[in-house]
Amino acid sequence: MRARAFVGGALLAACSSVTPPGLVLDVGRTCEDIALAVADADVLPGWKIHAAALARSDEDPTWYLASENPDELALRRVPEDIPGLDLSVLGGPHEFTLTRGPIEGQVWLTLDREDEARLWRVDEAGETVLAGPQLTGFPADTSTQWIRRLVFLGQSPHLIALPRTTRVGEVPVHMAAVSPELALGERWTLTAEVTCPPLSELNCPLFWEDLRTLTVLDVAEPGSVAGAALLVSIASLGEQPDPQMPAMFQTHIISLTVQRDPSAERPLLTRRDHVAWSTEGPVLASPAQIAADPLGIYVLAGLVPAPDSSGVNATTADYLFRADVLGSGTPEDSGVIALLAKDLRSHLLQLGSRVAVGQLVGDWWHVAPIEGVTIEENIVGSLEVGDRVTLLRAGRGQVVVVGDSKPSRRIRIACADPDDGSETEGL
Repeated sequence: MRARAFVGGALLAACSSVTPPGLVLDVGRTCEDIALAVADADVLPGWKIHAAALARSDEDPTWYLASENPDELALRRVPEDIPGLDLSVLGGPHEFTLTRGPIEGQVWLTLDREDEARLWRVDEAGETVLAGPQLTGFPADTSTQWIRRLVFLGQSPHLIALPRTTRVGEVPVHMAAVSPELALGERWTLTAEVTCPPLSELNCPLFWEDLRTLTVLDVAEPGSVAGAALLVSIASLGEQPDPQMPAMFQTHIISLTVQRDPSAERPLLTRRDHVAWSTEGPVLASPAQIAADPLGIYVLAGLVPAPDSSGVNATTADYLFRADVLGSGTPEDSGVIALLAKDLRSHLLQLGSRVAVGQLVGDWWHVAPIEGVTIEENIVGSLEVGDRVTLLRAGRGQVVVVGDSKPSRRIRIACADPDDGSETEGL
């Protein structure tokens, strides 16, 4: 399999044998097959935007998690035709997750704190915001703290919980169905267990007993995969048996897919171990994103030094993985399809049922779709967004560009008619 550079830059040798990069993309070309258009040139002036979710594919109303002042937090709609929510006393921005739902017109907000979770459902058709009850005691296991995320199996919402500390080889997973009233119904306990090759007991994580820190890095956009897909890191604390030697840290990047299994009483859970990195100091996974097309999942992952370890050598390139996901019996392995230079700030975009790679080069943002294991180098959309910007994915092919000195802008990504440059409905 050929690893290919989307834009030229330094490359990193993969853990397994990977063919060196081939053709380098010339990002100076702007392909008319992709249009990047500004849908809202000034989103919530004076507010800091933390997250965004588009309600409908063919309309502009968008919900934002935003702050006007550091000690305030609100869920707001633009345009403000439906009253929002004051969230200031409930939690900080890092404790909330805002996402579009698989049903057009629905947006979901999740609060996840150490001792409770809570859900809100926005229904554009009924112009209502339904607040659910406090969800305590899920999971019932109090031996560790839990991370909770909202996922969907088809159009049915479920709450999934993963432990904040766990063994690498065997991760407990709890799931609960969410009722129309946003309470919890039927529950399941699953296990995400690593699969090791025969005769590999000495190196198999299944036999490692130490506890490590688990972080949920990303959740695939609802409706993009037949079920749900999560990206997770499991990182060790530094082990320093010899004080004269540097502490070693290990970071495992895995994905979990959950699908309905008509022949079983519980959902089907599949674990894929994408990569394990060892470093001489603490690191953070960045980028860390997951997306899906009808045949597979895509994972973009790399490492950067943690805030207190600027001297650590992290990855010099970002890895793009792909794995088949076709239901039960699907292979659990994945392969590297591209190595992308770190300074290009690569990221994944979910564009309907397709996946694309975006990169920020200077003041310009470039986007190219992925077809199977190939980045479509002849189809590139470009837009000048300025330097030092942050991209917030809003779902349904839209992104909010947040910068220090310019207004926040909502950008629509779509196919363009090559004859007149106009946008079509999607990729």
